[in-house]
Amino acid sequence: MDERIDRQSTVTGSDVTVDELDLALVNAIQLRPRAPWSLLGQTLGISPVTAARRWRRLSEAGIAWVTTYGLPHPEDRGCVAYLDVGCAPDRILQIAEELAEDPHVMTIEHLSQGCDLVVTAAFTDLAMVSRYTAERLGRLPGITTVHAHLATGFYAEGIRWRLDSLDPAQRLELHDEHPTGHGPPSGARAEVRREDRELLIRLGVDGRLDQAELAAATGLSPTTLRRRLDRLAATDAIRFRCEIAARDAGRPVLATFRADLPADRLDEVGPQLARLPEIRLCVAVTGRHNLILSVWQRSLADVQRLEAALARRFPDLRVAERRVSLRTVKRMGRILDADGRAVRAVPMDIWRDPIPAS
Repeated sequence: MDERIDRQSTVTGSDVTVDELDLALVNAIQLRPRAPWSLLGQTLGISPVTAARRWRRLSEAGIAWVTTYGLPHPEDRGCVAYLDVGCAPDRILQIAEELAEDPHVMTIEHLSQGCDLVVTAAFTDLAMVSRYTAERLGRLPGITTVHAHLATGFYAEGIRWRLDSLDPAQRLELHDEHPTGHGPPSGARAEVRREDRELLIRLGVDGRLDQAELAAATGLSPTTLRRRLDRLAATDAIRFRCEIAARDAGRPVLATFRADLPADRLDEVGPQLARLPEIRLCVAVTGRHNLILSVWQRSLADVQRLEAALARRFPDLRVAERRVSLRTVKRMGRILDADGRAVRAVPMDIWRDPIPAS
């Protein structure tokens, strides 16, 4: 690929356009979030300097970013909760902006129907869910209702969702181990220890910090840092995730289906749903409906077409609710502007007390 393409991007203040090379770079970093610039440049046919410059421009504009986070394993007592929050109409965005500062909150969506906000949050145990909903949400002026749906099994997560900007040879060069983009990490489990949390917080702000920068930020020796990173990265204790603003990805419509499947079909159909390229999240949950599907689409019409396709392929899947996101206020620890671009990071820390000090 000719490096002259790099000069075709237009930067006018904060107005940054995205071209095909940018999308290819993001796709490459989705596959290998901490890959060296030398490998990324080689794969894309550009120099390491050009790859780094491209990425810096994208990240500074809030178009793409790499984050790192730790989540409880589904077989442990920790949990991920999808909180349907009803709000007084004049308080919706103010409540969303206030909750976005909470370290337990990963994502906040302002929805078209079903409820006003869906808050995705992670906790170390069910008691913390109770405390957060009763003492944090329950005391916040303007919140009228809260309903919690707890994840019981993940079939697909946004960490495995991919742009389709690389050819098979490029994906092979990056050693993409999950080309279909389905399923959560499945390695051996490891506990995130108290001494690991500072490392997680630093990587949550910038998941591509190199080891020298991390050592300086955390005060760890290079040897200790490398040992901890190797231990955690070899398991599903922490996860590196490359995100891109939905509009810049060409998929500005975010929709969520609340659906029902017979309980004995979840583990058979869930992985099949996860393999569909539109699906970013497929998770079994508690509550009235036992399945949540989240998708990114190019248009509202595509949402309807996908639902029809699901009905044809999975006759026993019943879509009970269709929700379109009017705005994403926060995604995986990043505060977003009205265009869906990241403004700043709020490090996720599920081990912290969920109730702010008074």
